[in-house]
Amino acid sequence: LRSDSLGVADGVGGWSGHAGANSARWARKFMHHCSAELARYENVDDELFLNYYEVDPVDVMQRAYEKTLSECKEEGTIGSSTALLAVLRNDELRLANLGDCSCCVIRGDEYIFRSEEQQHRFNYPFQAGTNAKDVPARDAQKFAVKVQRDDIVILASDGLVDNVFSDDLLEEVLRFVGSNANTAPRYTLRRFSPQAVSEALCFRAKSVYEDQRAVASPFQQRAMEEGIHFAGGKPDDVSCLVGVVGELEAAP
Repeated sequence: LRSDSLGVADGVGGWSGHAGANSARWARKFMHHCSAELARYENVDDELFLNYYEVDPVDVMQRAYEKTLSECKEEGTIGSSTALLAVLRNDELRLANLGDCSCCVIRGDEYIFRSEEQQHRFNYPFQAGTNAKDVPARDAQKFAVKVQRDDIVILASDGLVDNVFSDDLLEEVLRFVGSNANTAPRYTLRRFSPQAVSEALCFRAKSVYEDQRAVASPFQQRAMEEGIHFAGGKPDDVSCLVGVVGELEAAP
């Protein structure tokens, strides 16, 4: 989490039960190295400083992946993680996505962008890590989205989008905006709290998978499409980052 970038990683739970497995640690290391790599573009003594405006989040993710893989191998930790990285340069939001994390951009009262998940098959997302065949440089999705001041950017793990339908997610966000279709929204940090929105979205996802009476969820619908009987939400960790595009800042 930086002033010009957001990232989310979600450790793959399929490693539980394996000796030395710690996908949560893998995911945290992955994001730590993504942040460290992005910091290099702001360091005047680093060779990447001259490439500040040309930063490619896929390259950042690839270097972070290589460092995470090396460190985890050295310490004997195995695991894997999905990841999504968003970097803002001028009016362009650049995205790198590997797996089933999600990103959406909301302007006014509608979506202007929504990412799609990457899966090898149902409930088996693309992932980076121990013995994984997926590599960010080759397999990550890459997007560039033109944004404006006051656009709302949301990054989340699959725990959110598996439990909250896109229309319900938008409805939840708009509760905090207080605008309507005929009024140009102006969100300021004084009037709009990204943290409050993040907490509300996480609570909504949690309320779905904890509700024994719940029947439908995005995950349930996809399971049914695969011929798998499933009811209600999917219990999972939920990570959600919310940011607002502010005034353009000069390069360091």
